[in-house]
Amino acid sequence: MDIKLFSLCNQDSQEAENGKQKILSCVKDFFPECNGFSDFTSQKRMLVAISKSLLAADIVLVAVQSTMYNATKRLLCAALDIKTEENDEIAGMLKNRLDAKKIKPNIYTANITYPEGATVLPTDDYINCGFTLTSGGQHIIYMPVEDEKAQQILLGSLYDYFAQFSEPLVAANALKNRHRALIARTVSKLDKDSVRVAVAGNDASDYLTAFLTKKDSSVFVVDMNYELPQDGDIKTHAIEAARTVRDNNHTQLGAYISEPFALSDGDALCVCIAVANEEGTKTYIVPVEDGESEKELTRVCVDKLLTVLCDYERIGNTQEESAAEKEADNNLKGILGIIASAAVLAASIAGFVTALIMR
Repeated sequence: MDIKLFSLCNQDSQEAENGKQKILSCVKDFFPECNGFSDFTSQKRMLVAISKSLLAADIVLVAVQSTMYNATKRLLCAALDIKTEENDEIAGMLKNRLDAKKIKPNIYTANITYPEGATVLPTDDYINCGFTLTSGGQHIIYMPVEDEKAQQILLGSLYDYFAQFSEPLVAANALKNRHRALIARTVSKLDKDSVRVAVAGNDASDYLTAFLTKKDSSVFVVDMNYELPQDGDIKTHAIEAARTVRDNNHTQLGAYISEPFALSDGDALCVCIAVANEEGTKTYIVPVEDGESEKELTRVCVDKLLTVLCDYERIGNTQEESAAEKEADNNLKGILGIIASAAVLAASIAGFVTALIMR
């Protein structure tokens, strides 16, 4: 597949350069022939280049600096002649901050507004989230360029997104690289905060430990002595396991990833993840995707655990993840379509930019 990368920055930034390197590394895991970014400081010129690329490229990725992120998002939607709509998931996540006056109303509105039919690629704080649009077999990806937020989208969404376009072996090797990157990011965060995690030993922890270095072992402790009861509710056992390994190993956090199971007869397989701290235990139910093996599901859940641990400050209640968080997980693997053809998109951008230039 042909993929084109565009960056838009109106000021020099090492964070942006680092972010572009991380994005390119991810892209090259799947598309090694990619030539790298075409860099722009002008929105108009970038839109002209995008319109040309949409006539040939299968995927167009646009990474934009935070200083012009939402303005460019609006301009791109206008160029594509696509209506925008409020995203309920992001609105739900940001509403408390709006009510507490931690963000301004205009910032709230800009960050909950996306093109119709887009799939949101969330950032950890739901500010400057990315999105994808699919049209006639062609794809547009819009995301922040700065290192921290770029990594959040890459590791949380984009590797899974690209995997659907790749041969199984290519995708498997790329996802291993994602796993290593997640470990490095999580270990760096926990080590900096002097936080250690005890993980109950099973097949999932075996996959985790296979990639741990000696340094990583100072953060992760795998408890191979804990035995899970054979009967009873899986979620209850998962909570018990996470809390028990935390207490037994005197760590700040405890974690358990269940073996794949069905909630009831006839249901598809899923996995329960439990993470405990001193305040409580949070659980996450991750369902199997079509065509996904039990081993692949387990590996997805190990990466989900690493993502949760990297944001461990949010752990602390005994309830299962919210509906919005479930939707965010589902969105990592499912990409919605829009109805316009790629040729029409390209023509729309070209016409829009021409109108801008003629003003």
